[in-house]
Amino acid sequence: MLVTKHAAELCALLVSDLFGELPSRVLAALLMNGRSSIIQLAQNTSLSPRHLRNGLGVLIQQNLLFYSTDSDTSATSYEANIDACYNLVRSGKILEVVESQHGRAGRDLVQTLLLLGCARVADLTHAFGSRAPNSNPNSNGHANGTHQSGSGLIESEDHLHMVLTRLIQDEVVETVRPDSLRNPAEVYREIEAEVTKTAPGEKASRNKIEQHMHIVERYQAFRDQSRTLKRQLDKANGPVAKRMKLQNGNAHADDPFADDLLPLNPDVVVRINHGKCLVQLRNQRLAEFAADALGEATGQVYHALLELLTVQLARCRPDQLSGDQGGSQQITVSSIEVYEHLDEGVNVQSGIGKAPREKIDFQSAEKVRPSPLDCESDSDDPDVRPPVRGRASRTVTSGGHDEFDESSDDDGHRAKGSRSASGVNGDRQTKVKFEDEAASKDNRLDQMRQHLLLLAESKHRFVRHCGINGRGQWTVDFGQLMESLREAELDAYIQQSFGRHGLRLTRILREKGKLDEKMLPSAALMKKSDVQGKMLAMQMAGLVDVQEVPKDNSRLANRTLFFWFFDGERTQSQLLDDVYKAMLRCLQTLQVERHKERNILSFVERKDVKGKEEEVMTAEHYNKYNRHLEEQEKLLGQVMRLDDMVAVLRDY
Repeated sequence: MLVTKHAAELCALLVSDLFGELPSRVLAALLMNGRSSIIQLAQNTSLSPRHLRNGLGVLIQQNLLFYSTDSDTSATSYEANIDACYNLVRSGKILEVVESQHGRAGRDLVQTLLLLGCARVADLTHAFGSRAPNSNPNSNGHANGTHQSGSGLIESEDHLHMVLTRLIQDEVVETVRPDSLRNPAEVYREIEAEVTKTAPGEKASRNKIEQHMHIVERYQAFRDQSRTLKRQLDKANGPVAKRMKLQNGNAHADDPFADDLLPLNPDVVVRINHGKCLVQLRNQRLAEFAADALGEATGQVYHALLELLTVQLARCRPDQLSGDQGGSQQITVSSIEVYEHLDEGVNVQSGIGKAPREKIDFQSAEKVRPSPLDCESDSDDPDVRPPVRGRASRTVTSGGHDEFDESSDDDGHRAKGSRSASGVNGDRQTKVKFEDEAASKDNRLDQMRQHLLLLAESKHRFVRHCGINGRGQWTVDFGQLMESLREAELDAYIQQSFGRHGLRLTRILREKGKLDEKMLPSAALMKKSDVQGKMLAMQMAGLVDVQEVPKDNSRLANRTLFFWFFDGERTQSQLLDDVYKAMLRCLQTLQVERHKERNILSFVERKDVKGKEEEVMTAEHYNKYNRHLEEQEKLLGQVMRLDDMVAVLRDY
């Protein structure tokens, strides 16, 4: 993460709001001066060694720092973990997605770990074990692999171990080891220096490829140390995919292996794995994106597909240090697996249109694409282009129908339509029937495939049809998909700031590259004066820039070509900094409002007032308190919307 002035101030403000001023001052000094020792921190913060150690202890407990100790001098240096500091703003979103996946018990445990930073299993057992009722322990406790708790919270030691085991196997919770608080980039440099080190008088090895592979292997072993307990639990309790299949996609179903869980070591220290939480947040964001584009039912089917694809995915973006550039073997799921994981409450009949059979291009709809397609091949290949809506893409005779039907029956499934039309839901007749009949399993599976085909043929390329096994295999090219989503965010920002004409000009430059200013008016169908004014405004804002190419050495204006171009990376970085600034201003405004109403807020926090505000407070003070809550909700809601933009532009 690029640490700008506004990003550093935002992280320091988040730490100050949650953990107090002392850790915030230490963090601000580290963000401003970089890696520092205790002596340097004492000079930069003017804090006593006692206060400084207390502040560092809080930051280390909350996993907000990297630290390393020199083996030669035994001196310890500290460095701010800017990503972990920013993730504090996403605590509410993480709790929501965990509750949707693991129920209230999982949310209860994750909320405790977010407050503590990291904790031993024994300490968690002692804390949650005290909740267990003293009388009739089998009424709400663990009985025959089920937990009949009325509140849904953790109320016994066995229940805690079951929930914690689930979270560890899903990688939402990871173990903490001695090297967990070391900067991965520093560890990589140490491994590289150790591997490439040569003895005095020894020649350097010429096999650079073998050295690099050895470095990557050791670095991957370092990164995979936190997954050792997960592998042991998967081996003893069964993998996550098997449990999801037995639960049929129900996150709140009872675990069939609850009685045979491997006991956890009480001395193991655990914490939240924000990388995996980001993967689940991305799944939720992509499902919402698909629902906005294609409908609610299609979004729910897409979310089920994403959950299966990301079971073994530890982070959103590939680790550049380990050499993983996203080119590893692609993960695919079949239509049958998606059907088994899909919630039975999803109405797959909705969101699919109906069209006559002769207007459906089956060959294009069922086309298998084994590898990702770039923009050029997708637009130039006529076989890849989806059929035109409302027109027959090819002439189909009755003989053609019979031949296609026979081949479809031999394959064991019926080919379905494209985004403009669905199939006929299992009916072999050519006429369309609109009666809502009770769908059988095969009929429901066919209807679900219609949603997958819609996703595959969308311009955003939500999924890719990559195989025919299991009624069709599907995968997601996250790189291309997130690039499309980032372009949508940038387009929305440009349109809001410079109108539809500014958006039109930037799209032309993004598609054509550098373009002569004389060609812009004709390409954009705008007047020359309007184009010049709009381009100048966007140049002042930093969105576009101009390159001068002189025709000769005179460098006269009439002998110079002016090429406009759009720099997407610079615009994205600038937009990120603006978003950080907006989030900072929202939180600062919230602090000012809290300071204004500090007397009322301190009165409401009293134990004898909580829950009885309307009865105890006067009408004037109660109305002021309600107005403050409304303003706070608006400001925090705006911060969450801005965080969605940060996640799309930077993290996903």
